[in-house]
Amino acid sequence: MLFVFGLFAFVGSLFLWGEGFLLQFPEGVDYSSPIADLLVNAPASILAAFGLWKLKKYGFAASQFCAGFYLYASVIIFTQIGQGDLPASIEIILPQALAILVALFLIFYLWRVQDLFH
Repeated sequence: MLFVFGLFAFVGSLFLWGEGFLLQFPEGVDYSSPIADLLVNAPASILAAFGLWKLKKYGFAASQFCAGFYLYASVIIFTQIGQGDLPASIEIILPQALAILVALFLIFYLWRVQDLFH
């Protein structure tokens, strides 16, 4: 799941989540979330996925970082929906709800089994 999130973050951020292509710098587009996804979310999620796959401590640590990032980003997006800055569409709400569920799993389940990581 983390690998898929990482790929989505990478590809989605390059295309500004449907608002254009990042390197064409369209006017009126906020670059903060796509840049954060490209430089932080995508690499951290992919690193966590590989580390968890191999049961490495860096995978556990990276997954906890990703969980915090997913929760933080979801709160920002839900706040933007509440303020009317984003539409309350299923295409926006569903991925964020899934990100929260994955984050809670990463935090609570992996914390209980952290002794598996070496």
